[in-house]
Formats: sequence, structure tokens, C-alpha cells
Amino acid sequence: MSTDFTEHLKFYKKNGYTIFPSLFSEAEMNAWRERHQQLYAEFDKKTWFGNMLEYAPKLMWPAVSHPTIVDFAELVMGPFVQLDNLTLSVFHPVPKSEVEGKISGWHRDRWGQVPRSSTYERPNAINAISYLQELTDEIGPLRVIPGSHRRSLTISVDDRSKPHSDEKVINLKPGDVVVTHVNLVHSGTPNTSASGKLRYFFSIFYNLTWLKHTDNHSGPLTQQLLDEARSRNDHRSMRLLGVDEQLQLRCNSGFLTPDEERWAEWAAADKEAIRETET
Repeated sequence: MSTDFTEHLKFYKKNGYTIFPSLFSEAEMNAWRERHQQLYAEFDKKTWFGNMLEYAPKLMWPAVSHPTIVDFAELVMGPFVQLDNLTLSVFHPVPKSEVEGKISGWHRDRWGQVPRSSTYERPNAINAISYLQELTDEIGPLRVIPGSHRRSLTISVDDRSKPHSDEKVINLKPGDVVVTHVNLVHSGTPNTSASGKLRYFFSIFYNLTWLKHTDNHSGPLTQQLLDEARSRNDHRSMRLLGVDEQLQLRCNSGFLTPDEERWAEWAAADKEAIRETET
């Protein structure tokens, strides 16, 4: 791996999230914002779009398959990483008086659970989130409860829209990507921009390949990406798109070698197997 993940992994296991600064360029983010504006107009002012890979495969694939994100995903999940869903949405401003003292809502993500012990466990899923603009107190920061992926923390219904005494407020910069453990308790914050600025939310959500994926990977444009990956013998890209040809063998390995050691061997083998093809 070209990136040294030592500190990221240590922080992630302790806190349930880690931040990769400036992972996406302004040109990439601008193209994603423009695509959302097109969809917003096409779909009668709809703001939330899942299945973005099928809407814009060539535009979105570099984000889904970003080496830093997927390398880290394989480090914490093993080489069993599948795209569950790719979401691009915006939150329009609301009057500050309507949401004073409120947050968007504490939750754990899809495929999560209330932790059974304080022991760190491999996540069933992770979320790689970027906001495509700077998060300010006005635009609406991300809120996390560090370590809640290893705590049997629960929050009553009445308190799920209130700040928490253990929370950490994170104002990410444009292009930053925060990777969260599925069991991390977190929340957004309402956009109260007085100048009408949009709050973009770009989520690349990955799960383990033996779970169902939320997005439909059978669309013709996504299938074209899969065919291209298959022609290169690119197992990692195939897995992202819902096809794991090595799942049965690797899920019946005997489990007598430490997980992370075996995962590294399998990930290296997958990279070695990729064939160079003419473009």
C-alpha cells in the first residue's frame, strides 16, 4: 500500500472514525455538484440520489475505487469490500429559529448494531463521507461520539435530536473524507446558512460481500464497469460491484492465521493477479 495507514488504523480502532484530508480535488467535487444539479432539475427538485454509479459511472467510479479508501477498507474489513450504496444529496437551508438546539438525529448506520462488548470488532460496513464544501457551524458540522463503536451506548427517542455530552463536533474541509465504523453513533447538523448555501453530502458506503447491497448493480452502465474489471482479472473492482469469485474459498480458510495477516496476503494476491489490458 502506498499510504501508511498505521496512525489512521490506530485512531480508527479507538475512536470509530478517521479523516483523510484533501482526498478529492476541487475539479472532482465541482463535477459531482454539477451532476447533482442536473439530476435535481431532471427529477423535479429531488434532492437525495442513491444508485449514483448507474447515473454517472465514469464520473463516480474513481471515487468508489479510490485506492486510499479501498486500501483502508480492506485493511479493516479484509478483501471482502462491496459497494452497498453510493449517495449524493443536498440539504437546503432552514431557518435557524426552527432548529435551534437541535441536531439531525443520532444513529448507527445500516448493518450496524449496539456493540456487545468493549472489544473492537471488524465492521460489517463502513462509510466514506465527503461534504463537497467546508463544514461550518452554519452549514452544519458532522457530530460523532468517539468510541461508541465499542460501547453499548443507547439514546432515548426524546434525546436523539439533542447534542450529546460526549460528542465531538467536526468541521471538515472541502475534499476531506471521513471513514466511519458502522457502529459509530453520529449525526449531521441542520444547514442554517443565511446566505442560502447548500450542504452537500456524498456517501460511499461499503459492506461485506456476503451481505446484500442496497444499490442496483445490474444496470447496463454498472455492468459495463463490471465487464471491464473482469477482463482485467481485477477481483477487487469486481467485488465492489457485487461479484466475489473467491468468497467461498476465503470464507472457509480454516481461520488459524491472524485475520489481518491473512487479509494482507489475499489483498496482495488480488493486485498481483490483475492483467494489463489495452485501452
